[in-house]
Amino acid sequence: MELKQDPRCYTDVCVDGLWYHYDHCGTKAYVLRGGSAPEVDFHKEPKTEDELVCMIKALGLVK
Repeated sequence: MELKQDPRCYTDVCVDGLWYHYDHCGTKAYVLRGGSAPEVDFHKEPKTEDELVCMIKALGLVK
């Protein structure tokens, strides 16, 4: 699914049991969990939900 190019939109995706929150039009996401949420940086802005998931998996942070 293509991500809307609107900074008011966001996408939450589950990757290997961890939920990630991504605000559209950016290059950062963070893990949704209590307390301090680790932030991850991408080298570019993802254009689709599949690309977002692939970029998260490429970081090697999934459990």
